[in-house]
Amino acid sequence: MVTNIRITLLGPVRAWRGTEELGLGPAQRRAVLAQLAASEGQAVTTEEIVDGLWGDTPPARAVAAVRNHVSQLRAILEADRAAPRVLVSAGGGYVLRLPAGATDLARFRDLVQEAAGLRAGGDPAGAADRLRRALDLQTGVPLEDIPGPHAERQRARFAQRRLTAVEERLDLALELGRHTEVVEELGSLVEEFPLHEGFRALRMTALYRSGRRVEALESFADACRHLDAELGVEPTRPLRDLHERILRRDPGLATPAAPAVPVAGREPASHPRPNQLPSGTPEFTGRGELVEALVRLVEEPRETAPAVVAVAGMGGVGKTTLAVHIAQRVTHRFPDGQLYVNLRGARPDPVEPAAVLARFLRSLGVAENALPEQVDERAAMYRSLLAERRVLIVLDDARDDAQLRPLLPGSEHSAVLVTSRARLPGLAPTRQVDLDVLDPDEALALFARIAGPHRVHAEPQAAREVLAACCHLPLAIRIVAARAAAHPDWTLADLCHRLADRRQRLAELSLHDLAVDACFQLSYDQLSPPAARAFRLLAVPETADLSLPAAAAALELAEPTLLDLLDGLVHAGLLETPAPDRYAYHDLLRLFARARAEQLDPPEERDALLLRMVDQAVATAANAYRMVRPGHAVPDVLTPVAVPGLPMTERAGGQRWLDEERGNLLDLAGQALDIPGAHTAVADLLLALDPHLDSGFLWRELIEVCRRTMRVAAARGDARAEGRAGYMLGGGLMQLAELDEAEPVAARAAAQAGACRDLPVLAEINNVRGMIAHQRQRIQESFALTRAAIRLAEESGSAWTKANLLANSVMPHLSCGEADLAVRAAEQSLAMFRVIGDPFGEAYAMYCAGRAARGAGDPDQAIALFEQALAQARAHGFPVFEPSSLLHIADCHLDAGRPAEAADRAEQSLAACRTLQMGRVEKLAVDTLARSLAARDALAATEGAAARDRPDGR
Repeated sequence: MVTNIRITLLGPVRAWRGTEELGLGPAQRRAVLAQLAASEGQAVTTEEIVDGLWGDTPPARAVAAVRNHVSQLRAILEADRAAPRVLVSAGGGYVLRLPAGATDLARFRDLVQEAAGLRAGGDPAGAADRLRRALDLQTGVPLEDIPGPHAERQRARFAQRRLTAVEERLDLALELGRHTEVVEELGSLVEEFPLHEGFRALRMTALYRSGRRVEALESFADACRHLDAELGVEPTRPLRDLHERILRRDPGLATPAAPAVPVAGREPASHPRPNQLPSGTPEFTGRGELVEALVRLVEEPRETAPAVVAVAGMGGVGKTTLAVHIAQRVTHRFPDGQLYVNLRGARPDPVEPAAVLARFLRSLGVAENALPEQVDERAAMYRSLLAERRVLIVLDDARDDAQLRPLLPGSEHSAVLVTSRARLPGLAPTRQVDLDVLDPDEALALFARIAGPHRVHAEPQAAREVLAACCHLPLAIRIVAARAAAHPDWTLADLCHRLADRRQRLAELSLHDLAVDACFQLSYDQLSPPAARAFRLLAVPETADLSLPAAAAALELAEPTLLDLLDGLVHAGLLETPAPDRYAYHDLLRLFARARAEQLDPPEERDALLLRMVDQAVATAANAYRMVRPGHAVPDVLTPVAVPGLPMTERAGGQRWLDEERGNLLDLAGQALDIPGAHTAVADLLLALDPHLDSGFLWRELIEVCRRTMRVAAARGDARAEGRAGYMLGGGLMQLAELDEAEPVAARAAAQAGACRDLPVLAEINNVRGMIAHQRQRIQESFALTRAAIRLAEESGSAWTKANLLANSVMPHLSCGEADLAVRAAEQSLAMFRVIGDPFGEAYAMYCAGRAARGAGDPDQAIALFEQALAQARAHGFPVFEPSSLLHIADCHLDAGRPAEAADRAEQSLAACRTLQMGRVEKLAVDTLARSLAARDALAATEGAAARDRPDGR
C-alpha cells in the first residue's frame, strides 16, 4: 500500500503524493476518484460507479468510459506502473487502498469520534477543540463541481453530519460557559435553519444566560410561527420545556448542568457514549411512509415510558435493515449513545439476557469487577444508568418476551427498536409493525440500485418477472441482484430462466453466505416435531390458502389441537393468517416447506393427505349442494366417503363455503389427478360444484380440470367418472358459447352416463344437449331431449331437475309458436321451485316467465317479470342473471317504442357482460344497444320534424 497519497473531498476534489499535487483531469474522472475514496476501502462495482455518475440515464458506452477513467487514474496515482497497489480491481469493480486518515472525510469522522470520547471522559474543552478542527477541514462545497447522483448524495450526507457537529460544538461552548461568544453565531444559524430546534434551543439558552430573557422568549415565539407556517405543527416537548423553564426563571438554566452522580464501579468523570450500530445499507429502498412514521415516533419525547418499536416478520423480509436504517436516522436525538445486540433469537443458541446486560453495562462505563452476578441486579443497574440518559437501544432478532424483558430501559429518555421473526405479545410495544415484502415498485428500485439501473432499463419486463420469482422478498432480491451485478454477461431473461424451475428456485437464491433457504431453516429448526410436520405437509396442497377444517382433515387432527400448532407457526413467522381460521404461506416459504416434505415425508403420506382433503371437500360440497339445490338427486349418488364434511344448515352457509373455497377446490382437484385412482373422487367433486359454478358463472376456471379428468377416466375405463366430468365440461362450454366442442363432449358424456345408469347425471346431460340443440335451431330434437330428461328426473326423484327442465322448455315452445304452452311451463316451474324452496330456481323461473310473456306479445308484463327475476337474483347474490335480464328488459322497451329506456338498460347489460366475461350475451347486448340508439335518434328526428311542421311551432 502506498502511504503518501492523500485526497480531499470536503471542497474541491484534489490529490497529493507527498507534497506534490496530482493533476486529476476532467470532472468525471474526479467523480470516479471521489466515489472510490468515499467508500473508505470498500469495493465499488462498475455498475455502482455508472449509477453514481449518470443515475437512470447512462450513455451507451458508460462501462467503457468508467474503465477508461480508472485506467487514467491508475496512471496518475500509482508510483510503480508494474502492478496496481493503490487502485486495484476487486469484486466486479474497484477499490482504493489508502492508509487510515488519507482523506479529509475520514479525518473528519475520526475527529468527531475523538470529540465524543473526550466529552464522555469529562474533557469538554478537548472535545470542543476536536470538533473545531474537524469543521475546519471543509474548504468549500464538498465535492465541488463534481457531477452525478453520488456526489449529490454525499453532499447531502455531509451537510447533515456537519450540522450535527456544529450543534455539538455549540452545546460544548455553553457547557464551558462561552454563551456570550456563540450567541451571535447561533443567531445566524437560526436564521439560516429556522426549523432546526436544536440550534433554536441553544440560542434561547445562550440568550437567557447572557441576560437577554425577553429575546429568548421571542425566539421561541418565532419558532412557533415558522413551524406552524411551514409544517403545521408546534414545537416538540424539549423546546416547550425549555420555554417554560425560561418563563419561570429556572435556576438550573443559569449555569451549565452539574455532572451526573457517579455510579459504583465507574470512574467519576467517565460517561462513555457507545456507538454500536452496524453500518446502514447504502441501497436501502422503499418503505418511505413507514420509515418516516417510525422516525417521528422514536424521536418524539415521551412522558413516562420509553418508546418501543417492535418489527416482526418472516426471515429475509428486511427487519434488521429497517431497524438499523431508522436508528441511523435518529442518532442525533440520542447523544448519550446507541447500543446494539444481535440476540440470535432464530438460532439454537440465543444470547442470554445476563450476557447482554454485562456487555451493555461495560459499554456504559461499568468496570468488569463491579458487574453484579444476578440478572435482576444487572437489569436494575442498567435501568439506573439509563434513567437520565438519552440512549437508543436496538435489540435485533429477539426470541421471546423473556429474553427481552430485562433489556428494556425504565425511563422515557431512551427508545428501543426490537426485531423478531415472531410477534411478541407480552412486550406491549408503543408500535407493532408486521413487516411485509416490498411492493413491486420498491422491489424494482432495490433491484436497480444493486444490479444497475441500466439493466432494468434494458429489460423492464424481465426485471419484473425476476422480482415476481423472488416474491418481492428483500433478501431474495438482494441475492439475485448481486448475482446479476457479478455476472454482467447474464441477461435478465437468463435470470428469469434460472428462476423458472420452482423446485430449483431456492438453490438459485443463494450467494456466498447469503441464502434464502438457510434463512428459513433457522426458523424451521426451532419448531417442535408436530409443528415441523404440520409446516411441511400443509404446504403439499397447491391451494392459495387453507381453512382450519381443511387443514384438520389433511393432518387428521382435531381442530383445537391443530389450532395451537398453526398459531405457533404464525407466531414463528412461517405462516400467515389472512382471515380468521385461514392460513397461507409466503410463496418462497411454501417452496421451502415442500422441499422439506419431499425429503422427510414418504410420497404415500403426501398422496394420502391430498385424498383426505378431496374426500372432505366432496362431503362438504354435497352438504352445500343440498342447501343450494334442494330436492336434487345428485348429492345422493356421489361416492360415499369416510368423513362427514362440514355441516350446512342454510343456503347462505353453503354458498359462502363455495365462494370461499372455489379456487382452492379446483386447484386441489387438478393436483389430485396425478394420484392413481383419485379421478373418481375428483369427478364427484367437480359434479358437486355444479350449483356454485352455475350461479357464479365461473365455468372458465373449471374447464381444464374437467378435460384432464375426462382423459384420465377414459384411460382407466371409468364410464361413471368420465360421464360426470363430461357433463361439467359440456355444460361449461355451452355457457361459454363454444358449441362446436360442447356438443360432442355432451354426447360422449351421455353415452357414458347411460352405460352405467347414472340417471340424475344423465338427466342433466340431456338438459345440456337439449339447450345446445335449441341454440342450433334443431327445435324438435331439443323437445325430445328435454322430455327424455324430464322422465329421467322423475325416475331418479330429482324434483329440482324437473323444475329446471320445465323452465328450459320455454324457449323451444316459443320457437314453435306455442306461447301459451311456454307460459304454462314457466308457471309450473316457478310453482315447483317455490315448493322446493330454491331462490335461484325462482329467479330463473321468473326470468323464463318473462321470456314467455314477451313471446306472448306482452312486453310490459315481461318487463315486470324480468325486474322481479333481477331483484331476486341481486337479493341472493346470483350475478349470472344480470346481463340477460337487463338485455331482455332493453328488448321489451324497444318492442314498446321506448328506445331511450332500451338504450339505458342495454348499456347496463353490456357492462355486466364484460364484468362476467359473457361473450355470447355481450354480442347480443351490443346489437340491442345499436338498435336502441338508432331508434332513439330516429324518434328524435321524427318528433323534431313534426314540431317544425306545426303552425304554432310547438
